Amino acid sequence: MLQGLHRTARAIILVELAEHGNLAIDWGRKDYWWNGAPASFPADPTVVSVRMMRGDDASLPFMLEQPAPLEPLLWMIGLNAFPTSQAWWLSDNTRHRAIRWPNYTIIEHTPDQMRMTALLGGAPMTAAELAATARVELADAQQLVNALGLLGLLRDVPIDESSAPLVVAEAPAQRKGLFSRLRARLAG
Repeated sequence: MLQGLHRTARAIILVELAEHGNLAIDWGRKDYWWNGAPASFPADPTVVSVRMMRGDDASLPFMLEQPAPLEPLLWMIGLNAFPTSQAWWLSDNTRHRAIRWPNYTIIEHTPDQMRMTALLGGAPMTAAELAATARVELADAQQLVNALGLLGLLRDVPIDESSAPLVVAEAPAQRKGLFSRLRARLAG
């Protein structure tokens, strides 16, 4: 449902969560209201109901609380909704290329996620190719691809039958720095 909204200018989504209150998402403004931080969002919430309003008149009434940016919430959902498998909003038999970076200044991330995002910006890859290139677990690469896909930051590139799989080159041997060479020479 959320993936299809990337082409929609205005939409309001109201989600009633059992034991966790209500979540209101203003898709046009790219923010949300919920009593809690994205990190405290339940990993497996029980959704009681979902209501959606689309169109130019889709707006929430005046809220007293300041809304939070939507990107950290979508990032967290994308990373955790399908921990070991491809999310339903991604196409099969495609490679994915990052068309824009997520706002890593407001999203909790790891250095590996940043490195994998850079790799996806350079060339389209499947999650398996990304994992091999970045030398990370397949589940970690798939979670990143899921999250970037939910944020609408990926462009799908069909895998052509004639296209060769991405070949992962061995990393070149690291050169030692000046001080480590001096220490090695003086120590021996």
